[in-house]
Amino acid sequence: VPVSFLLGGRIARPLQQLAAGAIAVREGDLEVRLPSGGSGEVGLLARAFEALVGELREKRQLEELLAEMRKRPADATRGLAPTSVTAAGTLPADAARAAPRGPRVGSFFAGRYEVVSILGRGGMGSVYQVLDRELDEEVALKVLTPEAFSEGTQATQTLKQEIRLARKITHPNVVRTHDLGEADGVRFLTMEYVPGTTLREVLDRLAAIALAPGLQIAKQLCRGLTAVHEAGIIHRDIKPQNIMVLPNGVVKLMDFGIARTDEGGDAAALDGHTVGTPYYMSPEQAMGQRMDARSDLYTVGVVLFELFTGQRPFPGNDAATVMQRHVSAPPPVPSSLRPDLPEYLDRIVLACLAKRPERRPANAADLYAALTRVSG
Repeated sequence: VPVSFLLGGRIARPLQQLAAGAIAVREGDLEVRLPSGGSGEVGLLARAFEALVGELREKRQLEELLAEMRKRPADATRGLAPTSVTAAGTLPADAARAAPRGPRVGSFFAGRYEVVSILGRGGMGSVYQVLDRELDEEVALKVLTPEAFSEGTQATQTLKQEIRLARKITHPNVVRTHDLGEADGVRFLTMEYVPGTTLREVLDRLAAIALAPGLQIAKQLCRGLTAVHEAGIIHRDIKPQNIMVLPNGVVKLMDFGIARTDEGGDAAALDGHTVGTPYYMSPEQAMGQRMDARSDLYTVGVVLFELFTGQRPFPGNDAATVMQRHVSAPPPVPSSLRPDLPEYLDRIVLACLAKRPERRPANAADLYAALTRVSG
């Protein structure tokens, strides 16, 4: 009986600490005292709870960072990042300077959508915030470039198939794609409207991001990308402009305008053209070779490099130079630009930036698992 009493106490005490910690977390206290780990079931439960609390701490720091950023006046002189390109010649003009295309603000489009504002322009089309009068809800509407998606082209047929797949992705870290339509002779997509800030805007305002909130962005991006790849889709245009950061700390991957299926044809590229954004292209994408899910992991590596250092690994003023550096130039070690970064994070980022796909992480889930082991 005494031995049983002692063994029961050893099990009960850590469980009581975990229960008290769960109550504290529910009330918003993330500085909870957790039991020490062990090799048994209780230790496994304690480590899982510790990982959960760690994620919540990172998310809170991300929310605080975004709230502080909103208090600061925006820098009206900050430059806009280049948009996607459809040829490997020169970088296009900034999105804000592009020639206007699509419906005007205040007008009705497709007899259904009231255009509220323009959210941005890119190489594959323009995105608007619209009010769907039939459903009485706000959605995002992307008017696709007519040259790439004209009626009867193979690109349009492939796009339809990929939209069918994209509509099946219901993940909190992916912007939901609703439908593909046509009006006034142009193709358009409707998507979930996400009121937030793009990671591009965050980086333009803050440059490098602190380790904890940066890891939270990176891990949520990997979770969303895992769902995309499990649906058989390669995004092909992961970049800060296509990553939304909401005020509540939720991160969402968006814009499947040039995505394609893992085994399908190119949904957007014209013959002899390279589609994507030069600063965020994998080597195989820059060379027009076959891509798979590991190509997306390379571009995630570019985003992580910029997220934690405030710089891109391969800068340049023209597309050809940047793309050639992706193909042949070794990337800098992130901690050489920011010495406080953990050495393990260096290894993760450089693994993503490996020139050969087989040397990168096997999938986004493995990359997420590696990021959970990074500690400051």
